Amino acid sequence: MLPAAIRKLSSNPAVHRVARRLHLTQLVRGLYCRLLTTDGVLPVSCLGVKAVFKSYNSKQMVFIDYILTTERHFIEATLSGLRSGDTFLDVGCHYGIFSILASKIVGPKGRVIAVEPHPGALEVLQQNIRANSCENVEILNLALSDTTSPLSLAFNENGAGIQRASDPASALHTVQGMAGDEALRNAPIPASVKIDVEGHEFEVLNGLKKTLSNPSCRRLCLEVHPTLLPAGINRDGIVEFIRGCGFDILSESARPPALHVVAAR
Repeated sequence: MLPAAIRKLSSNPAVHRVARRLHLTQLVRGLYCRLLTTDGVLPVSCLGVKAVFKSYNSKQMVFIDYILTTERHFIEATLSGLRSGDTFLDVGCHYGIFSILASKIVGPKGRVIAVEPHPGALEVLQQNIRANSCENVEILNLALSDTTSPLSLAFNENGAGIQRASDPASALHTVQGMAGDEALRNAPIPASVKIDVEGHEFEVLNGLKKTLSNPSCRRLCLEVHPTLLPAGINRDGIVEFIRGCGFDILSESARPPALHVVAAR
């Protein structure tokens, strides 16, 4: 395992700019991954559990390491309240970093519901579920929203986001959208919910209002993207909604251009 200082340096934008200027990005990324992993497998220890993460290429592995390095406090804040037997809801689970760790924490009597619409991210997620023998993870290959209807998303190499006017037609895909309360109608109330949906936060929250208002839902952690929110929606409106569901805001921390919000009841 590379020292934390080197891993943080690898996430420095200035380092990335120099590598691009010298046309060394691919070479440096490949070398970094070889130093970082053993046989392409990245071992992780968090909150007393151990997991491994795999990917299909070096760019994906660097992205996984970037999230584990730069969002460590958010990951721990999201998962720290989970107990054995709990249910965890991961909306926008991507490659499964939160889901895999949560699976280990809640144990065989617990459950993880991982929501991810992007087919490429879904493949990496499924590979990491197999690599960690996580039999308590249920995948929902759809996008949560405030209604149950088709939803137009823009896909990029790392994931999906709500369609914007500037998105090229080649990036647009129609996926199944579903209100969270409907998607979870036969599932236990999640003890903890994490949401990372690239500007679609308010719609997801609104579709989960019944679930989030249940006293059994103890913690809510989400990444707010102020610059991607639709007209009429802002950080204050999202915080007001969260409080209206019975949560207190524990912390807000900047992760430019996003904001991490941790709430609990």
